[in-house]
Amino acid sequence: MRSVVCDSAAEDLLASYGKTNKLAVGLLIGQIVENGKDFIVHLAKTPHSEQNKIEETTEELSNIADIKNSLVAEHALNAIRMIVGGFNILGLFVVSEANIMSDNSALQKLKTVLMDIKSTLDSNGILYANTDEQDNGDKLVLNYITSHKNYICKTISTDPSKATSPSPVDFKFVSKGIDWYEFETIYEIDTAFPLLHSNNHFDTEKYIMATIDDIAGNLAKSIMFFNGDPQSIDTTVEKFIKDGSGDSSKVKVTIYSEAFQAPLTASKNGILTPHESLVYYTGIVASRIYGSPRSTIAEIEKFILNDIIRSITTRLQIYYDALLANDDGGNDNDEDQDVNSTIPPRRVFFHPVNSPISFCDYLFQNENEETTVKQSMDILGVDLDSSDVDISAEAVAQLKVLEKCDSPGICEETVNLTTNDSGKLILILGIIGLVIALIVSVALHFLLK
Repeated sequence: MRSVVCDSAAEDLLASYGKTNKLAVGLLIGQIVENGKDFIVHLAKTPHSEQNKIEETTEELSNIADIKNSLVAEHALNAIRMIVGGFNILGLFVVSEANIMSDNSALQKLKTVLMDIKSTLDSNGILYANTDEQDNGDKLVLNYITSHKNYICKTISTDPSKATSPSPVDFKFVSKGIDWYEFETIYEIDTAFPLLHSNNHFDTEKYIMATIDDIAGNLAKSIMFFNGDPQSIDTTVEKFIKDGSGDSSKVKVTIYSEAFQAPLTASKNGILTPHESLVYYTGIVASRIYGSPRSTIAEIEKFILNDIIRSITTRLQIYYDALLANDDGGNDNDEDQDVNSTIPPRRVFFHPVNSPISFCDYLFQNENEETTVKQSMDILGVDLDSSDVDISAEAVAQLKVLEKCDSPGICEETVNLTTNDSGKLILILGIIGLVIALIVSVALHFLLK
């Protein structure tokens, strides 16, 4: 039987949802530990309406059938971008007046919701949000029953070929949680990739996202040192700390990678193929991940890789979407039109009160801590003060990028994203940020229809 633990404060949160909502649904965020208990570290209630349509009135949920799959899936995508590596969306919680575990139609509906979450996350780049290898596709469903003030947790398979027959879970709320250890690191990157020409920006985005596979492959071959020393991959975090390799709850990790340079030309059948576009990554990625005492060094290294690649993927998606929104006139907010094409979003961290871990957000140059305060409430249900947001992790990166853009020929072509030159549109994508600088300058040329 699968075993899961969660802080008792979460039970109080579920009870509070029951006082204000006839029915509430949300995400279970946690970490799966091999050969051990799974840990739930946060519960994020799904809003009733889309974030950009908050002003629209939405009737309160009263029936499981009324849950909008797309809304929960979109919430999951926004949430995973704020979750550091090693943690994922492990399932759903449902607050209801009656026990839903005996309602076959309700369980079938929740299965479709879980399947849509999985599909949405899988189709959005390398976010490392698929936990099927660890849980065999069995996702948690925690039902808090307000009429009896108790709870039931079971798993539902997201495999469409399997019947919707929930399996029992040993789920416990505990007053004293485990000790989490923070691992901080940076990852330096300096490489460029040729891009195939396309008149379709969706294809262009696909080509750009494909370059992340190569970055992930190179990172996977890296060697990591923990507080300056190599460690056996079978060593647990608990043993690592007890042996004196770590003297606090924070561990510094150094990554050594082999020189990596993607080819600037590509060949097909022995024929060189010209490329009109280029994506260039240079800088350093900041990372913070967390491991339990039972986690192994191998798992910690995997969490770090997941976090770095998830961060790069998220920035690419956020920045690309912002550029397209500004370019096609789909953004009516004048303030949001000020996104500087040479300054992509930087990573910031925040540590909610009583939370065992930190979460992250991504801010453009014209945004400040208040943006994260709002985002954290809308997506994670976390009440923050602006002083709770750590913007220092990549502040140096921002300065270095600004200095670089003062150099002739570096950023001058990116000033105007909508220049129409003989029917061509020039899009320069840059992904920067990540501790001291992650710049991804992407020069994309394609014909306007």
